[in-house]
Amino acid sequence: MFASKSARFFGKYAASDPIKFPDMVRRRLVERFSAPPAGLVATNFRSVKYEIDMDTHRLMRKYYFHTHEMFLERIFDHHLNPGDIFVDIGANCGYWSAYALSRIGIRGEVHAFEPVPHYYAFVRRLAELNPDFRVFANPVACGAEPAQLPMAVVPPRRENFENYNTNIGSSSLAPGFLDHAKALTETITVEVIRFDDYVARQNLNLDRVGLIKIDVEGFEAAVFDGMRKTLEKPGRKVPILCEILTDRAREQPLDGAAIIARLERVGYRCLDATNLKPIDKETLGFEENILCV
Repeated sequence: MFASKSARFFGKYAASDPIKFPDMVRRRLVERFSAPPAGLVATNFRSVKYEIDMDTHRLMRKYYFHTHEMFLERIFDHHLNPGDIFVDIGANCGYWSAYALSRIGIRGEVHAFEPVPHYYAFVRRLAELNPDFRVFANPVACGAEPAQLPMAVVPPRRENFENYNTNIGSSSLAPGFLDHAKALTETITVEVIRFDDYVARQNLNLDRVGLIKIDVEGFEAAVFDGMRKTLEKPGRKVPILCEILTDRAREQPLDGAAIIARLERVGYRCLDATNLKPIDKETLGFEENILCV
């Protein structure tokens, strides 16, 4: 499943960016034929230091070689400039927070939200390793209302090291989302806040926000419920890169088309993040990345 999904993303990307695509292939080949180090290692995005544990999951190999979801890089490169603010909702191990930090520099700010303690530790470490930069690491989730909620977490385990389909990035607050993989999960209680409340408390200037990234494994609708003021602010729309999931047959349906329609009603244009063409609500796959501007 992971290989076919990657092939689909790469196929759409290649047609829309033929100049950069060969370099992506080169980087993937370097990853494929290079021997990564083991244990706790550091890599760099420009002057930003990023520390990872290669024993956590096979995905860390992609983090080390900078080949994780390369098709999204042009969105970060286009929307983030020195001095901007980047918001990372569902930061996981902080890969995109580190990448964004290298784009916005010491005058910018990263506000990252990751409620799973094991993965939050990587985000906190990103802040510790880069004291000249402004990283706000928040060990909470974003949702519709302030609450303490149960979260199904996929912890790093040896028996799950090679599993890409249910991996360290699959943890979810969406009820029932991981019921099919209960043997791979544990349940913890996490704090949930409204993003709009965070904006007010931090006095966050939304006009400085170059990009909000949302990757919350089926909990997208609740996150948007908690950021109505952000979505509906007058003037410039805050760009949003969001993974949306669609599976209406579930007991708790996932409806990506409804999320797109909601964003369109408040003035957003929703594009397929892989080729930057208008997203088609009628042909959504289970997992789509959309850029909303």
